Amino acid sequence: MKRKYIVTLALLLAFTVAGTSEMSAQAKRKKVQKQQVVSEEELQRMAKIEEMVYATQKIVIIDSVIVSKNQLAESVSLPSEAGSFVSADKVLGSGVGEGTACVNEMGDKAYFVKKDARGMESIYTSDRLDGQWSAPQPVQGLASLGDSASFNCPFMLADGTTLYFSALSKEGIGGYDIYVTRFDADENKFFKPENVGMPFNSTANDYFYIVDEFDNIGWFATDRNQPEGKVCIYTFVPSELRETYDPDIDYQQLRGYADISSIANTWGNGVERKKALERIKEAQLRQQSAKRSNGNDFVFVVNDDTEYHTLAQFCAEGNVERFVKLFDMKTRLEKLSAQLEKARLYYGRATKEDRDALRDDMLSNELTVEKLQIQIKELEKEIRNAENKEILR
Repeated sequence: MKRKYIVTLALLLAFTVAGTSEMSAQAKRKKVQKQQVVSEEELQRMAKIEEMVYATQKIVIIDSVIVSKNQLAESVSLPSEAGSFVSADKVLGSGVGEGTACVNEMGDKAYFVKKDARGMESIYTSDRLDGQWSAPQPVQGLASLGDSASFNCPFMLADGTTLYFSALSKEGIGGYDIYVTRFDADENKFFKPENVGMPFNSTANDYFYIVDEFDNIGWFATDRNQPEGKVCIYTFVPSELRETYDPDIDYQQLRGYADISSIANTWGNGVERKKALERIKEAQLRQQSAKRSNGNDFVFVVNDDTEYHTLAQFCAEGNVERFVKLFDMKTRLEKLSAQLEKARLYYGRATKEDRDALRDDMLSNELTVEKLQIQIKELEKEIRNAENKEILR
């Protein structure tokens, strides 16, 4: 009996060892297979990074500043014609949106982030009609970034068509990447988003991409090489044409441009940076002038018996902000009108090639001038009506 028990035990041990060995072999195979999958994904990511390095855009980075991540939007001083950043709760009501909303120049269109039905952060839009914001609608056309993508930091250009945003997705190269898309009016949705590439993106988190088309100044933000809770905002000169570096350039030097190892290396002869600094200074002075609250800075006729000279005199809610916007619009109109006058004078003596190039710019500027004139009249009327209503109370 004892012998039979020993034999049985031995057989059980043999089966157990064999089973364990088989399970161990299966686990090893699964582990190896998993490692191979990860390696393939990592190789694809590395190949994507390498491709982006060689396609690094050649830009002039004017300056940089490090700020707290929660102060990112308010650290960029936008002129009114480029829109504004405000608290999503302030614009749309508590709990509707999250973080910061990007609102257009006219104050009637907003883009912001809120959680969808799955609990994922997605981009939504809302319109202001008769003084009320419409129910948020999800932005359509971003599905190519995957179901698990998380979105942040939307910014719509003044053209109302080009949308920049950041997203954490399988299509990126690590962390949040910046993407751009444009609205397809025929399909009533946005085109497939494109990664804006380097130096704007990195393997860290890259956020806002903002452009002031009026002054031709741009900003983008990243937390690369920054401590926890901090981001670096780079100011740069945008370009309509994407220019890349010479493909024969030393790889380490190219990698330095891609990683932004030194902003001074992007300055070239410094002429373009100097002009950009002058534009920034001019924009700052323009904004400061518009926000003065004392002294005889302007004359605004409210009615036959009343005229204002300072912002402090406005009493209707929202009229200070409206007048600041009006001031910026008038400044822009003056600048565009002066540019048009110079272009018309030059057109008569220009070569045929220059005339062809000038014609498109002049037509575009003329349309913008007409649009601004209409918007200025409407805004002046809105300010006067609100102010007279308050005076008559």
